[in-house]
Amino acid sequence: MYKDTAKWLLTFTPIAAIVTLALTLAPRVGAIAATGFTHWVVANPIATAAVALTLFAAAIIVVLCSHVLLAKPRPWTELRADDEWCSKAFSDDAVGVPLFGSSTSYEKIEVAALQNDATAAEQTALAATSRRMLELSEAQNAEARFKRFIWGYGICMVIIVAGMCIATAGVPLAPDAVTKPTKVSILLPPDGESRFTEETQCATVTGTTAIAVRGLWDRPVLRLFGPGCTQAEWTPTAEILIAPK
Repeated sequence: MYKDTAKWLLTFTPIAAIVTLALTLAPRVGAIAATGFTHWVVANPIATAAVALTLFAAAIIVVLCSHVLLAKPRPWTELRADDEWCSKAFSDDAVGVPLFGSSTSYEKIEVAALQNDATAAEQTALAATSRRMLELSEAQNAEARFKRFIWGYGICMVIIVAGMCIATAGVPLAPDAVTKPTKVSILLPPDGESRFTEETQCATVTGTTAIAVRGLWDRPVLRLFGPGCTQAEWTPTAEILIAPK
């Protein structure tokens, strides 16, 4: 029961979280590729942290669930040496029904089997009871792990829901990416001419030819051609408008 429940939770929760994040980020893939992953992360630290926390919480759920699914019974020699556990297994969990009502009766037949004095029916009941004892031990271990899992699951679910909400609201709707070199106009603020010439070494903005080569259209990366212009790529500041010609 515990393994089946953990498996059901594993099937739906992490997969749903990852699919939701994929649908959230899919429209921004072009923008991320155009600006570069590192630059996009630096520009959107809160959304990036939300995505990372969501994925981390989903991974924790997978690990905790796997811990439940991998639960095994205690070693047989350890179980047989635990008199208190054996007594409860027969009295409370009825592992020996219908032939063995207590651990004492089971031990008597076990000794008889070792001495080849047990009947075929007793040997069959002995094997079935031993199997049920191992199954009980496995179920108890799975239950103990499931209790830890459910606490971790609840905490991780809070993180996942919060992370997806922040990521959905925080990831900006990105402008179109520059997909091919495009000639553009540079529109400067009233006091922007001197700053432009200082940053680019161009003589004047009117005598400069600007080509958008990559990035996003809100702040594309430009190559400038004109008297004195730097050969390096240049990215305008936010107050400078760039318009395709």
